Amino acid sequence: MKSIVIGKNEDGQRLDRFLLKYLNNSSRSNIFKLIRKKVFKVNGVKVKEEYFLKDGDVLEMYLSDETLASLMTEEEPITAEEADLDIIFEDEEILVVNKPKGLLTHPDQSEYKKTLASFVQIYLKHLATRTFKPAPIHRLDKNTSGIVVFAKTYDALKRYNELMRARKIQKFYQCVVHGKVSEAGEVIGYLTKDEGTNKVTLSEMSDDAAKYCHTKYRPIQHLGKYTVLEVELLTGRSHQIRASMSYIDHPIVGDFKYGGRRIKSVDSQLLHGYKVVIEERTFTCDSEEIQAFINEAQSGR
Repeated sequence: MKSIVIGKNEDGQRLDRFLLKYLNNSSRSNIFKLIRKKVFKVNGVKVKEEYFLKDGDVLEMYLSDETLASLMTEEEPITAEEADLDIIFEDEEILVVNKPKGLLTHPDQSEYKKTLASFVQIYLKHLATRTFKPAPIHRLDKNTSGIVVFAKTYDALKRYNELMRARKIQKFYQCVVHGKVSEAGEVIGYLTKDEGTNKVTLSEMSDDAAKYCHTKYRPIQHLGKYTVLEVELLTGRSHQIRASMSYIDHPIVGDFKYGGRRIKSVDSQLLHGYKVVIEERTFTCDSEEIQAFINEAQSGR
């Protein structure tokens, strides 16, 4: 006999669906046959296939070790390379990855399969249940590269979402902007999105459709006609940094939608989420594209 204590990740699953995953070398018909033979009990009571498991339930399987072994197949773990992930850090609670430019964080109407969330869920498929899948605690726009943090368990997702709401998770970006920015500053205003053009407008006045935004920035390197900035988001709005930099007349290099001028060596925005601070832990990941631009500018080419 084998006993399994149901955790929060399995909470809410039907017994038959749980068993199909757990006894992954068995058929659906065989699972129902075993349930009808009443070889499974929950908290000492015989249950039917439609029983919904609860956190803390004890599932007992009255099968021999040999029979259990024959019904289970150990799945080969998927590597980060196979899942097409650039992993920065991983522990039992979180997965920190570097999202490439051009990849959506979440599925949307235009793309469902090829997204960062989809790739992470393939890599962490052993943690997925009917009621929970590993999920990001924040997002990056499609054409912004950088760090995205995923919660691997339901408890972790709740805890890190609460930290995000309490502003105890800091998100920092690097970008290259046109012109010389001499001093640190901030942009506070309201963003209104035009769904037709997929562009936001920043203004000092609020209206019913506008969303409050707050962005801080400081120069970290001057490159003649350009400045490398560190930007901190105090709110997380779509296109917030891009609109904020355009608002102060220092558009991001390569960001043609928000006023960036054409440069031969740049075909998209130089914006990268390079640092996330969570309580006492700091995760960093530099942008090869931004560093290449800095090297080229310093060489005078």
